[in-house]
Parts: sequence; structure tokens; C-alpha cells
Amino acid sequence: MGRYWIRVYPDPEEPGVWLAEVPAVPGVRSDGDTREEAIQNVLEALEAMLEALRARNLPIPEPDEEWVEVHVNAA
Repeated sequence: MGRYWIRVYPDPEEPGVWLAEVPAVPGVRSDGDTREEAIQNVLEALEAMLEALRARNLPIPEPDEEWVEVHVNAA
């Protein structure tokens, strides 16, 4: 089981819609009416993509970056 980052954000062009994508796996993206729905939908898309790659004996993409959360005092 791999560990993947999901980018989730409000759609800048369509209010009320959330977008989600997996940067490490090109083409894996989805949307939803809520943040949680977008995350669930992109997880399903990721699982389907990884299953298709395995079925074809193709390499499974692994994240090639690290994200670090920092807190900044900007008073």
C-alpha cells in the first residue's frame, strides 16, 4: 500500500464545487459537491488507476516529492 498526497481545493471557476488530484499519478483527478466527496471520488479514481496499472504489469508511480507543513507567525 502506497502513501499519496491529495491536493484538494475549491474550483476557481465553479462555486460550490471542490476539485481533488493526486500529483504523483498524472491523470488522477476528480471533483465533488463537498471537500469530502471530492476526496472520496479521487481515492476511487486512484484505486482504479493503480489496479489498471497492476493488471498491465506497468510500474506503479511513487511520490517523488515531500510536502512539509510549516506554521508562520505573520502578525
